[in-house]
Amino acid sequence: MHYPLFLLYYNQLTLNSKPSGILLKLFPFVIPQVLLETFAAKNTDLITWKKGWSWYHSAISLIIKLLLCRSIISAVRKINSGRISIT
Repeated sequence: MHYPLFLLYYNQLTLNSKPSGILLKLFPFVIPQVLLETFAAKNTDLITWKKGWSWYHSAISLIIKLLLCRSIISAVRKINSGRISIT
């Protein structure tokens, strides 16, 4: 439920960033999420990881998802630049 909010904040934070800034701004979003998920997997029954899955798999998948979604949103922005949006 909080991933869409992370994605929204991340996209707004990196709206005018260069590629290095986009990568560096990932970590304030990814690290707390991975720490919380690791704690929940080890100390509660809320999350059950499959055999062979660990915290770094979660971190890598979260990074890939954030970058992929950001690139899609960036592409849509470039396609729609110059067009008038009526809402």
